[in-house]
Amino acid sequence: MKLAEAEKKIKEQLCSIYEQSESANIALLVLEDCTGLTGTDLLMNKERLLSTEEEEKLESHVKRLLNHEPIQYIMQKAWFYGLELYVDSNVLIPRPETEELVDWIVKDIKAKGFDVFEKAPTDADVTKQLKILDVGAGSGCIALALKKAMPKAEVWGCDVSEKALNVARRNGSDLNIRVDFQGIDFLDEMQQKFLPTVDIIVSNPPYIPFNEKVTMHANVVDHEPHTALFVPDNDALIFYRSIAHFAEKRLYKGGSIYLEIHENLSDGVVEVFKNSGYTDIVVRKDMQGKNRMVKITSVLS
Repeated sequence: MKLAEAEKKIKEQLCSIYEQSESANIALLVLEDCTGLTGTDLLMNKERLLSTEEEEKLESHVKRLLNHEPIQYIMQKAWFYGLELYVDSNVLIPRPETEELVDWIVKDIKAKGFDVFEKAPTDADVTKQLKILDVGAGSGCIALALKKAMPKAEVWGCDVSEKALNVARRNGSDLNIRVDFQGIDFLDEMQQKFLPTVDIIVSNPPYIPFNEKVTMHANVVDHEPHTALFVPDNDALIFYRSIAHFAEKRLYKGGSIYLEIHENLSDGVVEVFKNSGYTDIVVRKDMQGKNRMVKITSVLS
């Protein structure tokens, strides 16, 4: 089978569960993963014949895709803020809107003039200038992207799932990016005492009420970890209240909290932090025009 024929066949098979544009994107990813060719190489070599091994791998990929398994888990990799990460079903697949959250932090820190963007000649890894904690680290995508962008910042990540932490630590090792990932149940106030006091708290916590599960795509519901996605219907803001309470004790004066949020729960999140005494609260829309991020800054006095 030629590459052009394989691409057409994949798109036709996937059109029953994915939109046309997404089917086309996935088809290219499958071919890249099966052949080792880049997207440009695929375009320039459409008449190239697939080997028997490549065809078998392609058929295996498509079979798993038709079972709604995400392509990122099949390839065991995903891209986030310029990083290639290992991912499996123990962690959420990094999303573009989470990249927007990271970019907001990086741009804010640049605007404030923090000296954290250049690696020190002595390869020093610790600075008193900026300390960051990622709550619910998952694959480590947020923490690792921030540390990569700001090498002289100190960055921690915590997660309740030891399997997720194994993925995050693997990514840190593979990328040679030093982040301290800790096993912490953040909802347990006693365990929070093991976490540092920081300048920035960032989190993409679970925020989808269980009752929305029936409206979601099978590739998410059937394959991504539910503990990283869902919260009780009657307590959807549980993680935001916990973060607000933690920040009262462990966020430096003048520090900021950056959070990803449910598009329909922005008012509730804002209310949580207002009730904790915060007045500097900014909600930001993502590229799709949805309320997706919030920044809360504590007062200096």
